[in-house]
Amino acid sequence: MSVFLWILQILLALMFIGIGGQRLVRREAQLKRLPWTDGYPPAAIRALGVAELVAGLCLLVPGLFGWAPVLTPLAGAGLVVLMALAVVMHLRRGERQSAILPAILLVMSGTVVWGRLDQML
Repeated sequence: MSVFLWILQILLALMFIGIGGQRLVRREAQLKRLPWTDGYPPAAIRALGVAELVAGLCLLVPGLFGWAPVLTPLAGAGLVVLMALAVVMHLRRGERQSAILPAILLVMSGTVVWGRLDQML
């Protein structure tokens, strides 16, 4: 189970570090070109990027260095919330296809939370 969880954590970390990093470094005009960003200020999109970047790092760093292992399931739980909100947002906008990836990431994040909490208890 531990190897499976590590694979999930690495995949999620790579995804969220990449996505979060892009949201931080893209210019405002590039952020506005994304279809789902209509009505959201660039500061909110950048804040989302920070949350994703930090969560991605917290999926890996505690386990790699043995620092505060409780951060891993907490980061996963934060990603569950973010991805649930992303799914809802896409569905409310009628973007069913765009809701698929956040739904998959939600399940992956939830699996990490469940698996790591189970190991801690």
